[in-house]
Amino acid sequence: MVEKLNEQAASALLSLEPGDLSYCLKLTKRFEHLGISPAHASDALCTLVEGGNLEFIYQIR
Repeated sequence: MVEKLNEQAASALLSLEPGDLSYCLKLTKRFEHLGISPAHASDALCTLVEGGNLEFIYQIR
């Protein structure tokens, strides 16, 4: 799914530190397995990363 994310989401992911990036990439795979569209996954990642909500990302597990 990573290659299907929009440019804004890809840019947001690239701004992360390696550990956070790794976790977010795993999260995109989880989104795909849940049937979440790439567009919705992109929006969700942008909202979480750009809003500084990484603590929330870790609670999703």
